[in-house]
Amino acid sequence: MIELEDVHFYRQKKPVLTGVDIHIGKGECVGIMGANGSGKTTFARLLNGLLLPQKGVVRVNGKSTHDSGNLLAIRRSVGIVFQNPDAQAIGETVEEDVVFGLENLCVPKPEIDCRIDKYLKMLGISGLRDRNISLLSGGQKQLVNLAAVMAMEPECIVLDEPISMLDLCSRKHVIKTLSGLNRAGTSIVLITHDPGDLVDCSRVFTIVGGRISQTDPETLVACEDGGFESMGYRGSIPVGLEVSRQSEPLSEGTCVNVSHVYEPGTEWATAALTDINLTIEKGGVTGIVGGIGSGKSTLASLIAGLDTPTTGSISMDGKPPEPGKNVAILFQQPEDFFFEKTVRKEMMFGLKMVDVPEDVMQTKMHSAMSQTGLDMEILDRSPFQLSMGEQRLVALASILMIYPEYIVLDEPTASLDSTSRKKVLDAIRGVAGSATIIYISHHIKDVLDISDRIAVLKQGNLTFDGTKNQYLNWASGMHEAEGW
Repeated sequence: MIELEDVHFYRQKKPVLTGVDIHIGKGECVGIMGANGSGKTTFARLLNGLLLPQKGVVRVNGKSTHDSGNLLAIRRSVGIVFQNPDAQAIGETVEEDVVFGLENLCVPKPEIDCRIDKYLKMLGISGLRDRNISLLSGGQKQLVNLAAVMAMEPECIVLDEPISMLDLCSRKHVIKTLSGLNRAGTSIVLITHDPGDLVDCSRVFTIVGGRISQTDPETLVACEDGGFESMGYRGSIPVGLEVSRQSEPLSEGTCVNVSHVYEPGTEWATAALTDINLTIEKGGVTGIVGGIGSGKSTLASLIAGLDTPTTGSISMDGKPPEPGKNVAILFQQPEDFFFEKTVRKEMMFGLKMVDVPEDVMQTKMHSAMSQTGLDMEILDRSPFQLSMGEQRLVALASILMIYPEYIVLDEPTASLDSTSRKKVLDAIRGVAGSATIIYISHHIKDVLDISDRIAVLKQGNLTFDGTKNQYLNWASGMHEAEGW
C-alpha cells in the first residue's frame, strides 16, 4: 500500500527524518509515537504527498509522490485527519463540511446523503448535522473532521493526533470505530501520544532523533488509562454525596451566575450554558471538567471576558472581567496566535502596547521565563520553530508578564507528550498562589493532580461543584469519571 524507502526530510538544513524505511500493507493498522517535535506530523504529510522527501522515495500503490501526475490518485487513496481541527474545516455547517470532499470526488447526490448519515451516526454526532461548525467545541470539530475524511472512503486513513481534545469515552468510541474500519479493509495509520490508543495496532513505531524503529505493541497495554485505580485511588469510597456549593459569597473571588445561548433568535441558536452558578475561590486552582460539547470552552471565554453572557453576570473581586488586566486566557491552541519573529518580541508585545519601560519588561520577562522553566536561549528563536510543549510554555509566560490576578487555562496540555505535559503542569503549579487558576480539561488525572476544587459540566449544566475529595466520592458513585 505505502512504501517509504530511505526517506530523508530536512527543515532549514536540519534533519527531521533520516533514513526512514517502512512498508504499510493494505488493511494494516499501524501506530506511530514520538515526542513533540520528533517528526510525526512530517511523517504523516509525506504519506500522501503533502510533503516530498528531499532524498528517498514514497510510493502509494506503486506510484511515487515525486510525480505530480500521481498526486490526485494518491490523495484519493490516502486521507489525512490533521491535529488542529480548525485547519481542516471547510463548510459553514457540519453537513457542508462533509459534503465538500464528496462533491470533489463527484460522488452521486443520493450516495452523498447516505454517506453523511452513515458516518455521522458511526461517530455519534448525527445531532450536529445542521450545526454551525464555528459554534462547536474543539472535540466536536475533531469528530466532524474525522467523519469528513471517513466519508470519502479512502483506502488508508492517516490520523495525526485526531482525538487529542476528546474525553475518554469519546476516545474509546473513536478507537473502536477505527478498528471496525480496519477490519473491513481500510488501512489505518494512527499517530498519538497515548499508548492506550494503539492496543489494536498490528505494529507500533516510535520516532526518535529522526529515525523510526518498531516497538512491541504488547508492552503498551499496561500504559492504558484505567480510571480511578490507575490514578492511585483505591478501595471503597462512600457514594451519594450531594452537590457542594458555597452558601455565602466570598469577599474576594469570582462569582459566576450565567446562561449563554449562541446566535440567539436565529436558526443557529444553540444553548451552551444553563443557569451556571459557581464561586471560584481566590488564590486556588479550580478545575472544570466535562465531556465534549459540555460548555467548558464557552465558560472559559465568559470568565475571561471575551464574550458577554446572554443572561446573568460574572464578578471578579466585585468587578467585571477585564481581558489583559485582571484576567488572561490561554487558548486550546495558543500557538495559532503567535505572529512575531522571535520569542522575545512575542513576549514583550503586550507590554510594549501599554508603554512599559524596557527595564521593567526585561525584569518581568526573566521572572516569567523562570516561573515556566524556559531556557533563556530560546528568546532569540522563532516561536514557530519551537516544539509544541515549548510553545505552550511561551504562551503561558507571555500571560504571566502582565501579572493577571486570574488565569484561565483551556486544555493547556492537549496534544502534548508526557514530558511536555509534565513541564506545563509544573509551570502551572509554580504560578498557583500568585494567581487564581481556572484549569479546564477533560484529562481528569491532571485535574485531580493540580486542583483544589472541581466543577463538572454536562450538556451545559453544572452537575457538581466541590472539593477534590467530595468529587471523588461523587464521581465514584455516579460512574462519571470514566467519561473524561
